Amino acid sequence: MKLTTSGRARLYAITSVACIIWLVQSVIEANADGTLFSYATIILSLCLAFVSGYCAFNAIRDWNVKDKESRHEAE
Repeated sequence: MKLTTSGRARLYAITSVACIIWLVQSVIEANADGTLFSYATIILSLCLAFVSGYCAFNAIRDWNVKDKESRHEAE
């Protein structure tokens, strides 16, 4: 299965939103149980923030790009 650029952008956007939700949930839970500043929580939060930013950047970059395949389907 080959994805178009706009389809790939949508998947990046969904992944970014899911990672942001996961980041917020893990920070809230870590704050509630007192492990907010443990190494594991900090590393997980940094990784989730990086992945969220990377996916959001790629989603924004590819959102309005037109593919050759998309043009052929429209004709």
